[in-house]
Amino acid sequence: MRPTQDAVAAVREAVAAADGATGVVNFAADLPVFAGHFPGHPLVPGVYLLAAVAEVARRSGVIQGQVTAIIRAKWSAPAYPGQDLRIALTSRVIEGGWRVDGEITGPTGLCATCRVMMAP
Repeated sequence: MRPTQDAVAAVREAVAAADGATGVVNFAADLPVFAGHFPGHPLVPGVYLLAAVAEVARRSGVIQGQVTAIIRAKWSAPAYPGQDLRIALTSRVIEGGWRVDGEITGPTGLCATCRVMMAP
């Protein structure tokens, strides 16, 4: 698995907003991770979705840093390779870095929510 590198390649759009950022990611169906997650019924791994939230934060210019902690993550529906997944995030400066709250939606609605900590 290469979640960070694959998330970098998957970002199609990342735009800063007043209190965060929005973006679109699309994980190519031919990524090696999908051969094992899951054979015959590929799903985007949760760690890839978290990496995509962090990459949209970085690419939009809102935050320049790395994930230091995953406070919470909840998956509501599957995300599939080849889908455009929309990411909306808000960020807040905290001691030592940023708190980032993210929502990932697919064509049928909410796929996941998360809160991650990022630091330089």
